Amino acid sequence: MIDTHMMNDTREICQELQDTYAQLTNLLVFVTNHEGQLITAPSNIDDASVFDKYGSELQNMFKTEIDKLQGIRHTILSDQWVPGVKWLIAPVSVDQSDTGMYVWGGILIQQGTLQSIITHPNYLQPESGAPADFIELMRSWIQNTGEISPDQEIFKREKITKFAKALSLILKSSFKENRLTQRLNALNETLITEQGVGNPIEEITRAVLASSDLADVFGFALKTAPGKYTIMNSMGMNSGTLGGSIFHEGEGFLGQAVLSAQPSRWRDISRDPRNHFFQQKGLDSVYEVQCFPIRYENEVYGLLFGLSFKERSTPSINPQFEETMISLMGWYIGNHITYEKMEKQLQRFKPLIELSRMIISVQDIQRVMFMLVDMSLNLVWNPSASIVVHRSSEDGKIQMVARGMQSPKGETYAKDIARRYLDNSDKPGASSFINSSTPFSLMLEYPIVYADRTRAVLCVAVSNEQEGEECREILSALAMMGSVVMKSVHDRQQYLSNSNRFAHILHEAIREWNVAHYQLTADAQKIVQEFAMWGGIIKEEAEVIGRACLMSCTDPSMLRSFPHLFQQEAEMIEDYKHIQDDQSILGTGSYSKGGQIMALAFAIATAGDHDMRVVNDLQINGVDQGLVSQFRLFVLSRHTLQTEINLVEEKAPATKTLTAEGAEGRGLDAIVKQFGLSPREKEVLELVVKASSNKEIAATLFISEHTVKNHLTNIFNKMGVTDRAQAIAAVFNKSIG
Repeated sequence: MIDTHMMNDTREICQELQDTYAQLTNLLVFVTNHEGQLITAPSNIDDASVFDKYGSELQNMFKTEIDKLQGIRHTILSDQWVPGVKWLIAPVSVDQSDTGMYVWGGILIQQGTLQSIITHPNYLQPESGAPADFIELMRSWIQNTGEISPDQEIFKREKITKFAKALSLILKSSFKENRLTQRLNALNETLITEQGVGNPIEEITRAVLASSDLADVFGFALKTAPGKYTIMNSMGMNSGTLGGSIFHEGEGFLGQAVLSAQPSRWRDISRDPRNHFFQQKGLDSVYEVQCFPIRYENEVYGLLFGLSFKERSTPSINPQFEETMISLMGWYIGNHITYEKMEKQLQRFKPLIELSRMIISVQDIQRVMFMLVDMSLNLVWNPSASIVVHRSSEDGKIQMVARGMQSPKGETYAKDIARRYLDNSDKPGASSFINSSTPFSLMLEYPIVYADRTRAVLCVAVSNEQEGEECREILSALAMMGSVVMKSVHDRQQYLSNSNRFAHILHEAIREWNVAHYQLTADAQKIVQEFAMWGGIIKEEAEVIGRACLMSCTDPSMLRSFPHLFQQEAEMIEDYKHIQDDQSILGTGSYSKGGQIMALAFAIATAGDHDMRVVNDLQINGVDQGLVSQFRLFVLSRHTLQTEINLVEEKAPATKTLTAEGAEGRGLDAIVKQFGLSPREKEVLELVVKASSNKEIAATLFISEHTVKNHLTNIFNKMGVTDRAQAIAAVFNKSIG
C-alpha cells in the first residue's frame, strides 16, 4: 500500500505542504487512500471534528466516487451530492501502474450556479440517507462558499494538480528507499539476525555479498583520508590478508576504479602489472576484478569489489542481476554515509548554536578558552584531546587550557604552538592546518586572530585525516566565533582600562585645588560600589556611575571630547547637576538612573557619620521615591547595632540605636495599627519588605501565589498605595518618622 510509506517525517512534510496549498487555494483539502480513508488531516476547515463524527459516512461517500473514477491519471472536476457542487480530485501515484491516493479539494461553486444548486431537489430532499445535522452542515458549507470565475477555477485546478505531483515525488523517494531495503532483506535472510552486530554498513555489505556467486572474494573499502582508501573487511577464500590494506586513488585496479563513475571490470589479469597489489597479499591466481564505486551524487565514499580466480560460467542473466544489485547497494551505502555525515554535522551544529548564545556574554578571556576547549571536544566525533594557547602580552608568558593532555607533553606542544604562531604575531596566521608531527595523534590547528595579530590557537586531536576533513568547517566556525568573542573582550578591556585610567587622572587633578572635594568624590564612588555589592545595581553599571562620581567636577562637554570614552558619564553628571538645581515636585524621577544614584551617593557621602540622620529626612527633587526607599534600606544595612544590655535593670530605658531589623519591625507595627491590617496581611507585608517574591511568599506561608496576589491587593488598597515600592517606602517612613 502506498500510504504505508507516508510515515513519521514524510507524513509531517506532506501535511505542511497540504496546509500551504489549502491556504493558497482557499479550499478544504485532504488526502484519502483508494478505500476512502483519510491519510492526512483536513486543511482549511474551522471544525475538523465532522470527519471523526461522520467518518464512516464520509468514507463511503469518497469510496463510491473513487470506484467510479478507476483509472484516472489527471485532475478531474467531479459533482458531489448535488449537481453543481464541485470537488477537484487528483490522483497520486508512486509508479505508472499504481494509484494509491487521491487529493480532494473543494467545495467549488461555478459562477452563476449557486441559485440553481440551492433550488435543486436533491439539495432540498437529499437521497444520501445521511444524518440530518450532517446534511445541514453540508448546506451551510454550500451557502458559505462563494461562486468562482472560470479563471479562478483554472488556478485552483492547477494548484491542486501541483500539490498531487509534489506529494507523488515525496512519496517516490520514501517508496524507493523502502523497496530497496525490502529487496536487500529478501536477498539474504541472515541480515535480519546479524544487522545489529558491528558496523551497520559493513554488516549490510557482508550479509548481502555472502550469498552472491558473482565472485570468490568480496571486499569493502572506505575513504579514510583525501585520496586514501582502507579495506574495512573482506570475505571469501584467502581473503583475510586484504583486511586493513590501504590503496590510493589511481593506484592499481582498485585505485583506478574509484576514479570512475561506473562499475569497472578487468579479466585475465595474471600478467598485468596492476595485479602486484593482490600478489603482495598472497592472492597470486586472480583472474578477474570487478569494482563498484560507492558514490552519492558527485562524491565517492568507497568501493565494493569482487575477485574471481577463474572465468565464471554462470548464465548471463545471473551476473547481470548481481551486478545491478551490487551497484544499487553501492548507491545505497553512499546515500547512507551521506545521511550519517549530515546527521553528524547537525549534531555538531546544535551545541555550536547553543554556545554562540552563551559565549557572547562572556567577558573573560580565560573563560572563553575553557568554553572553546569543551565545545571542540563535543564537535569532534571521536574526541581525544584539545588545547587553546593564548598570548595577550609580550612578557614571555602564554596561557594554556587543555583537556586530554598531560605534562610535560602538553606544555611542550603549547610552546611549539607559541613559537610557530604567536612569536610571529605581526603576521596573522594562515587557515587551519593538519599537523601529523605532534606527540599526540593528528592535530587540527586553527589560528585565532584579533586586533590584527594571531593571539591564540585552537588545536583539536582527530583520529584520521578523513575525520579531520569532516570536522574542518565546523571547527573553523568555532575558531572564528572565538576570534570574534576574544576581540570583543579585548576591546572591552582596553576601553575599561582607558576609561578608568583617564578618570583617575582627572580625579587626581582635583586634589591640587580642592582636597575636600577630592575626598568627597572618592567617598561617593565607594558608596556606589557598596550599593552594587548590596545588590542595588549590577557591577558594570556601578563602574560607570563610579567614574562619573570621580569626574563630577569636570565639564561634561569636555568629557564628550574623548571619543567613545565618557558619553554615559557626561550624561549622568549633567543629570546630577540638574537634580541639584531642581525645584520640581518630589519624586518625579525624570532624570537618568545614574544621575539619581549619584545624587543619593553624594548626599550620604556629604553627611559622613551623620548619614542615618540624612536617611530620616532623605528627600531629593527629581529622584524616584522607590529608589530613595531602596537607598534607605541600603544605608540601614551598613549599620550594625553593638551595645550592652543590663538584665538586672529590666526597667532601664532601652537603647535607641536603630538597626535595619528594628526599623522594619517598628514601621511594620505602625502600618498595621494605622491601616488595620490582618495578622496574615502583616505576615505578607513583612515578607514584601524583605524583598521576597510572590512565589517565595507563597512557599514561606504555605499558600498559593493567587492567594498572595489577593492579600497584596487588599494591603495596597488599605494603605492607599499602588505597588510594592510605595508600600516598602511607607513602612520605612514610619520606622524613621
